[in-house]
Amino acid sequence: MRMNVTRALFAALAMLFATPALADGPGDAGPNVAAPPVRAAPAQAAPSAQRAAAPEGRSGLIPLNGDELTINVPDGYRLYSAEEAYAFLQRNSAAAPNGTVLGLLAPANTDVRANNVWATVISYDAIGYVQAETASGLSDANLEAQTRDARAAQNKPFEGFAVMPAFVGEGTPQVVWAERTAAPGGGQGKDFRHELKLLGRYGVATMTSIGSADQMPAIEAAAAEMQNMLSFPAGRTHADFQAASDTVSAYSVPGLVTGVAAETQALAETAGSGGEAQTAFGGLAGYFPWIALGVVVLAGVGYMMMRRRDDDDEDDEEEAAA
Repeated sequence: MRMNVTRALFAALAMLFATPALADGPGDAGPNVAAPPVRAAPAQAAPSAQRAAAPEGRSGLIPLNGDELTINVPDGYRLYSAEEAYAFLQRNSAAAPNGTVLGLLAPANTDVRANNVWATVISYDAIGYVQAETASGLSDANLEAQTRDARAAQNKPFEGFAVMPAFVGEGTPQVVWAERTAAPGGGQGKDFRHELKLLGRYGVATMTSIGSADQMPAIEAAAAEMQNMLSFPAGRTHADFQAASDTVSAYSVPGLVTGVAAETQALAETAGSGGEAQTAFGGLAGYFPWIALGVVVLAGVGYMMMRRRDDDDEDDEEEAAA
C-alpha cells in the first residue's frame, strides 16, 4: 500500500513539472504564456518598370488628311500616327514642318521611340499652286545666305546646306535638299535634316527626314524610295491646275526652301539694298518730298495770283461805276 502511494506521488510530481514544457510546444499556449513571434515573409523585389511597347505602324494604301494625299507604304516600311510624329520631333528637339503633320514613316524594323534612330515626318501645307518656273531662283548665289537669315528669323538652327537644293520637274514636280542643323562633331543628337517637297494643285506635301550626319547615306537612299510612296489623287495634281479659278501660291520654289513668301523676300532684299524702294515713281522715289514741296509752293503762288487778279477786277469795276 505504501509503495502504491509513493508511486502515485512521483507520478503527480512528474506531471506537474511536465506542464510548462508542453505549454511551449504547438497548440494553445494558454492565457498567461506569450505566443511565439510570427516572422514576416521576405519582401519580394518590386518588378522593374516595363518600357512602353513600341507602337504598331501600318502599311498599304493609306489616305491622308481626307482625300488631299495618299501614301502607299510597302512592307519594308511602317506609317505611324501624327501623335508619334510630334513625339519624335519633341524627343529630338526638331522643328515641326509647316502645315499639318500627318504621320511618321520609318523602316519596318525601327523602334521610332529609340534615341538613335532616324524617321520621316509626313506633312501637307495648303499654300496653293507653286509655279514651277520660279525654280530658276535656286541657282541664286545668295540662296544659302538668304536661308541662313530666314532660319535665324524663324529661330531654327542652320549650319549650311549638306545637299544643295535641286528641282525635278518630271512627273510630280519636287524640290529636294538637306541641311546641317548643328556643326559637324558638335555633340550628340540629330544634326541632319533632309527635305523633300512635292508640288500639288492646292499645296505642297513634305517628307522631312531627321537624323544624324552619319545616317545621311541611309536617309538619302530611303528618300529616293519614299518619294514614290506619296501621290496626289486625280484632280489634285500639279498638272490639274486651273489658272481661271485656282490660287497661285505666294511662295516660289526658292521660297519653299527658305520658308519665306516671295513678296516678303523681295521686301527684305530691297531693305538690304539701302531701303530706296522703287515705287510707281520709279527712280524719282528719293525726290518725292521735294516734288511734293514744289507742288505746294506752286499751288500757293497760283492762289495768290488769282486773289490779286480778283482784287484788280474789283478795283476796275469801282472806277467804272464812279
